[in-house]
Amino acid sequence: MMPAKLTPPSHAIPCPACAGASRFLLSATDRNRKTTAENFNYYSCANCGLIFIESCPKDMGPYYRGGYDPIPNSLEALREIAKREHFRSDPILRYQKGGRFLELGPWRGVLCSLMRDAGFEVTAIERDEACVSFLRNTIGVDAIQSVDPLETMRTMETGFDAIAAWHSMEHLPAPWLVIQEAARLLNPGGILLLAMPNPDSFEFRVLKSRWMHLDAPRHLYLFPVQPLIKLCGEQGLKLLEITTADEFSDIQSQQNWVSLARSVSNLRLIRAPLWRLFYLLGRRWQKKEGRGSAYCAVFARPAARLSQ
Repeated sequence: MMPAKLTPPSHAIPCPACAGASRFLLSATDRNRKTTAENFNYYSCANCGLIFIESCPKDMGPYYRGGYDPIPNSLEALREIAKREHFRSDPILRYQKGGRFLELGPWRGVLCSLMRDAGFEVTAIERDEACVSFLRNTIGVDAIQSVDPLETMRTMETGFDAIAAWHSMEHLPAPWLVIQEAARLLNPGGILLLAMPNPDSFEFRVLKSRWMHLDAPRHLYLFPVQPLIKLCGEQGLKLLEITTADEFSDIQSQQNWVSLARSVSNLRLIRAPLWRLFYLLGRRWQKKEGRGSAYCAVFARPAARLSQ
């Protein structure tokens, strides 16, 4: 089924985070999974910088049909994957060597596994039932099944030494409130890791609605880097490090160009050299700090709360 013609809306809507004035940014369809032919409008807030979808579908389940990476059949298989993905845990372990760890939306639990093996007591909040079972019974972490991480966090006691949302925050209905709760739950000196697609990326500026990591309608919100730093600062969190030029950002970039090449040609012999050409042409800009496909940011709750 061909999608309907994209027509920019003539109205503006207030930002859901700060109620500021917004401007229409773009319309997009579900290019990645093709679960629907609907158009989804995205806006950009002139006040806080947040990029947001016009209206979040009430039932997101159909848009996640097929899930993400397959769940391994054993802990050993997961650990083999985790060996190649230490870029998830290294930013936390630079600042914390142990304690209690909470992950939001871990899916199959690569980061949970890495943190458990590093000696942390691990808790996870995950919506998928099969993933929760794997987290509990195979990895051995305290997994809570919930479609509303914010409400779950509001019932939790403080005392976490590290909290992470690895490419899950953009899926949540009110991520600014999730950050607020994360700041509350952290111990003094605790670490918050936020990894997300980068709307300041070279790729998004060039491709716009064709950018794979827009991922309409599953990505409800995108935070440019500076608005995220400001938001976390308002919750008393201090920026320790942020990069768009790490290994995972490069992986995201490659995935983006593979996806674009696939949309151009169905022939594998054409697709393979095509995506590599796209990737190499964009690499000069992708590797510039601030222009990578994704970012990883680490914040800390100060040892003593900042005075109000």
